[in-house]
Amino acid sequence: MSLLLDRFALFYPMRIVGTVFMMTVVVLYASQEHRFDPFYIALLAILVVYPHVVHYVARKYPQKRRSIELRTFLFDSFAVGVVVHAIGLGPLPTFVLITVALASALSVDGLRQMLRSAAGVAAGIAAYAIVEGINVGGGDRIAIDIASSVFTFVYFMAFAYSSHNRSALLQRSETELRERSASLEIEKLRSDRLLYNLVPARLVAQMSAPAGIRPTRFDPVVLVAIELRHLSSALASQPAEDVVSYLTHCFKAFDSIADRFGLEKLKTIGDTYIAIAGLPTPGAHDGVASVEAALAMREFLDDLTESRRAHGAFVLDARIAVHAGSVVAGIVETSKLSYDVFGGAMKTLFTVLRSCNDNEVAVSDAARRLAGDGFAWRELDASAAAASSTRRLYGVKTRGAERLAQKA
Repeated sequence: MSLLLDRFALFYPMRIVGTVFMMTVVVLYASQEHRFDPFYIALLAILVVYPHVVHYVARKYPQKRRSIELRTFLFDSFAVGVVVHAIGLGPLPTFVLITVALASALSVDGLRQMLRSAAGVAAGIAAYAIVEGINVGGGDRIAIDIASSVFTFVYFMAFAYSSHNRSALLQRSETELRERSASLEIEKLRSDRLLYNLVPARLVAQMSAPAGIRPTRFDPVVLVAIELRHLSSALASQPAEDVVSYLTHCFKAFDSIADRFGLEKLKTIGDTYIAIAGLPTPGAHDGVASVEAALAMREFLDDLTESRRAHGAFVLDARIAVHAGSVVAGIVETSKLSYDVFGGAMKTLFTVLRSCNDNEVAVSDAARRLAGDGFAWRELDASAAAASSTRRLYGVKTRGAERLAQKA
C-alpha cells in the first residue's frame, strides 16, 4: 500500500500548482476585463477547494487511489477547458494549460487517458460557451503570458522530479522483485530437496502432475536393508551425540553408495537403512547393482570399524539383506507425507535380515537369480535358511569382478 501512495505522492502538490496558476490567470483576466461576476467568483471558489477534497478522498481510500486519481484527471481537464475559455482563449495560457493537461494524462495512463482528457477539455470549453457565451478576449496579456511562462517552468520541473521519483520507485520495485524471486527460488530448492528426500528422484516430477503419484505395482524390484546392531546398548553406554553422529555418518555413506550403483534410498527406520532398485523403472542389472551396493556398504563398515577400533571408539555390528520381489508403491498422506512400498517382498526382506549373521550379506534366492553367476555364492547353513520364509539364503564372498580376476 505504501508503494501505491508513493506512486501518487506528487499529484497533490502538482494539482495545487496547476490550480494556483489557473486562479492567477483568471484573476488577471477578470481584473483587466472588469468581469468579476458570480461566475468567476464561483470558478475561483471551486479551484480553491477541489484539490484538497480530492486529496482527502484519496487518502481515505488508498486501495482505490488509482481509480480516484484517474477520474479526477477528467475533472482537471474539464476545469482547464472552462478556464481557457474564461480567459478569452489567450494563445499562450491556452497552449500551456492544454499541453500540461494532455501530457500529464498521457504520462499517467497512456494514450486512452490522454484522449479522455482531451474530451474533458473540449467539454469544459463547450460548457463555458453554453453558460456564459463565446468569449474571445483582447487587451494587454503580458501579465498573463508571464504567469504562463513561470507556471510552465515550475510545473515541468515538478513533472521532471515526479518522473525521477517514479523511476526510483520502479528501480526499488525491481530490486524487491528480484529479492523476492531469489527468496522464492531458495524456497523452491528447499521444497525440491524435501521432495527428493521423500520420494525417489525419478518420481519427483509426478508430484506436480494433477493426478500426483498413484499407487503402482512394480515387479520386480530389489530391496537392500542394512541394520546397525546393538544401537540401544550403544545409546545406554555412550554419549547420545556420538551415537547419532556415528549413525548419521553411516547413513550418509549408504546414500552415496546407493547413488553410485543406481539405487534409491527408500527410508530409514531407527537403526535400519533401506534402499531399492528398479523403481520406477526396472533395469536388467538391478540385481547385480544391488548386490554390488550391499558389498560396498559392508566394505565401508569394515573399514570404519577397523579405523574406530584403532582409536578406541565404539563400533556397531551390521547385517545386510538383499531380496527381490513385487511391491506396491505409493504416497501415504497423513499429517506427514510419506512415500512407501508394501507387499510380501518387504516382509521377506526383514525375515532375511533377521536370518543374517552379524557383518554378513544375506541374499535371498530371488535376488540371487536376478544377480546371476557373476558372484561367488555360498549357501547359508540349513538352520539359518530354515529360519527364513525363503527356500534358500546365500552369502557373498567376493565381487564378481574380483572372482573373474581370480579365475584369470
